[in-house]
Amino acid sequence: MTVHSDREFVLATARELYGRCVYSHKTHEKERQRWSDKARRMNWTNILLVSTTTLFAIISAALHPIWLMIVTAILASASTGFVLWQSSFDPAGKENLHRAAAKELLWIREQLLLLIERCHFEASDIPQLQASLEGVTRELTGLYKFTPDTSPEAYTAASGALKKGEFTFSDGEIDAFLPPRLRKELGH
Repeated sequence: MTVHSDREFVLATARELYGRCVYSHKTHEKERQRWSDKARRMNWTNILLVSTTTLFAIISAALHPIWLMIVTAILASASTGFVLWQSSFDPAGKENLHRAAAKELLWIREQLLLLIERCHFEASDIPQLQASLEGVTRELTGLYKFTPDTSPEAYTAASGALKKGEFTFSDGEIDAFLPPRLRKELGH
């Protein structure tokens, strides 16, 4: 292989890994959001059940009709069953696992972006680029071993978000974040 083809091989591999990493990162973000929504709904259901049970318990303690005591017992059983089911389901724990995976993928994504940038500089040392690629690949592979599975719904949501440009910025948008001396288009 020539130096030029070695550089292009590293660049092509880094770009492929970068694309996969972008999709994985966004998918874990969308999966985290799904679990967050589930946790919020489950918490509100829990609050509603406990509040209703408490209300019926107070009313049945004051009035003593047997039917209210039966309804209170049923609501108390439903509340207990729901809490047990919720704790075994653990949506908040799953949300945290996907948040951690997304943050780790973001770190690796940025490392791949820097590697791609270094591949464009002729002065970059090919063996160093290859070593960086191998290191990032090992890190990414190790991370994938321990990331939680994502759902087809999260992948579809991530794909839609990425295709709409949720991941990319125009030069003007980036310039708006930067101090004037670092902007691409001077005079903003």
